Amino acid sequence: MKAKWPIIRFPLLYLLCLLSPILMAEPTSSKDQDVAYLAFTQGYWQLWVMNHDGVNHKQVTHSHYDKSRVSWYTDGKYLLLNGNQGELVKVDVLTGKEIPIVLPLKGMNDAVISPDGKQILFSLSTSDSIDDNNIWLVNTDGNQLKKLTNMSYLQHEPVWAPDGNSLYFLSGKGDQSHDIWRFDLKDKRQEQLTVAQLYHFDIAVSPNGDLAFSSNRSGNYEIWIQGQNQTAKQITAHPALDARPTWSPDGTTLIFESTRNGHAGLWKIPVKGGAATLLTHHQDGARAPVWWYTQ
Repeated sequence: MKAKWPIIRFPLLYLLCLLSPILMAEPTSSKDQDVAYLAFTQGYWQLWVMNHDGVNHKQVTHSHYDKSRVSWYTDGKYLLLNGNQGELVKVDVLTGKEIPIVLPLKGMNDAVISPDGKQILFSLSTSDSIDDNNIWLVNTDGNQLKKLTNMSYLQHEPVWAPDGNSLYFLSGKGDQSHDIWRFDLKDKRQEQLTVAQLYHFDIAVSPNGDLAFSSNRSGNYEIWIQGQNQTAKQITAHPALDARPTWSPDGTTLIFESTRNGHAGLWKIPVKGGAATLLTHHQDGARAPVWWYTQ
């Protein structure tokens, strides 16, 4: 005679309460991880994302080449990646799928997507010299290729203003300075914002137009902010290298790269001052953070 197991009946309401967290859970979105960065992973600089509080780290790419620069598309679902050999790809943040972007020129550096996702700025040399770069603009479909600057020596690291009507870039003329310039896309006017104040790198533009950058004007590379009144304020003061700042969408906080923990890592600091907080723990280094909606 077979044993009869008792039938356990759960009230429907109780069952729905048990399942509701699962049924109501939303799939992971790139908006949950709003900071993109590069981390040295299994022999290559790969794309990672995380929450701006330093949690939910996720590796996005696994391809066998080094990535050098990253920027967000406005929807937060895709990122533009520039490879060390000049490759440009559009990356799906959730799946890691890389979609090649084919342009008329090869060997692009410092590529960044425009705020509307339709154009790409980059630095490129069309001569045999690595110190003869200028700033170029092209549509993402490869059309309307334009050379924006025609200056001697090295023009590099372009960034977009939030409204997409102007850009900033660095210009180095072979002496002990790399200065910040502004270029107006409407009237093609160029304006030099710093003059012979040693090296400037890693420009980032806040939502209200303030500039953050790294500079050694104090004798060591620190993070500085320069408002629209052209007054510069030093934000960090540490013997380590502080570089590559990126703004929070509300303009109150910076995430930046620093070697103050013994190797390159990402730190967070309030613009008004305060202690910096470590966000990453990659043993082989993390760098080049970009907060969503900033370039």
